Amino acid sequence: MTLANTSLAKNGLDSRAVQVPPSITRELANAAMSVEGLIPLWFGEPNQPTPKFICDEAARSLSAGETFYAEELGRPYLREAISKYMSNLYSVEIDVNRIAVTVSGGNALNLAFQSVLEEGDTVVTLTPAFPNLLSIPMLQGAQTLTHPLTVKDGKWSLDVEAFLETAKGAKVVLLNSPSNPTGFMLTREEIARIMEVLRERGTWLISDEVYARTVYDGSAAPSFLEVSEPEDRLIVVNSFSKTWAMTGWRLGWLTLPPSLTPIIEKIAEFSIASAPPFSQRAGVVALEQGEGFVRQMAEGYRHARDLICGGLLAHKGITCPIPESAFYAFFKVEGVTDSIGFARMLIEQAGVGLAPGDAFRVGEPGWFRLCFAQTDEQLNAALDRLSPFLEKAHKYA
Repeated sequence: MTLANTSLAKNGLDSRAVQVPPSITRELANAAMSVEGLIPLWFGEPNQPTPKFICDEAARSLSAGETFYAEELGRPYLREAISKYMSNLYSVEIDVNRIAVTVSGGNALNLAFQSVLEEGDTVVTLTPAFPNLLSIPMLQGAQTLTHPLTVKDGKWSLDVEAFLETAKGAKVVLLNSPSNPTGFMLTREEIARIMEVLRERGTWLISDEVYARTVYDGSAAPSFLEVSEPEDRLIVVNSFSKTWAMTGWRLGWLTLPPSLTPIIEKIAEFSIASAPPFSQRAGVVALEQGEGFVRQMAEGYRHARDLICGGLLAHKGITCPIPESAFYAFFKVEGVTDSIGFARMLIEQAGVGLAPGDAFRVGEPGWFRLCFAQTDEQLNAALDRLSPFLEKAHKYA
């Protein structure tokens, strides 16, 4: 329990929120924000600002006075644009009555879990995992069971049948593909098999697909929407943040079974009311005019991936599975027995901020996440600074 949680417990406050552990990465970053010259590679967001054509539409909307409440499920024009976008992307009909606009992908996850979880339910997911995916179910009173990915032939891999065995009896399966922090991506065959089994069991599946367009082969990652029926127990989470460089806009969406849409509408009314209408106008333009930007960003990330993974693997004692998607290198440094301590040392002595693997429940020390959505200049400088510390760690292994 952290110092803050201990203090709250002494004051008599006992809630789920108190019991949920804080973000390790956020604590490290907050303590180092003022370090001069630091190269921060711990948070996951594009280094590019939102494209001008998207910003211009939001400014036009503000000038037109679109500053009032909107519908809980989102403005009709954005829901229709999302429906068309998703239908075209996956070559399946996604009806507008299945779309709910949210205030970010994180809010979408919270709404999804609130709609299906009860006290004491079990959620099964994969590790390494984005920490929010583990903490959000806890806030609903659920317990989380995990199943590990493994490294095989230089890539992250999943034994699907073993995972489905772990998921027996779960109320909800949560999958994040493409994955943060590993860049792991399920194949179409794996997706079809998982959907088939969970449908037979009546298990809910929440699929976090916010990195669906950050892929290095093809235009989009395989989606559970491609192998599902409208009333399957499937909730797909998406966001504008990564794909269109809109992290600060806080805009996302859910694709739902039609019967669940009124439940999400009710919960949204009690929590967020609605996403800002000017952000929603910007979202429409992103969907309709942003394909060139999406392709440009994916090409840039591929280059950055090759640069950073090549630089890391040039050192002995480094394990760095090549990510198939997203914009993270999740790598292991042999000889490191305290990842958090090593990350602190890198901040102080190398001037580079990495997220320690402990934050992602990797299960063994020495793992780190590096966000390579940066310029070549920053990435090369980071590699130069890290190099002596990576070599030193290996020598003491």
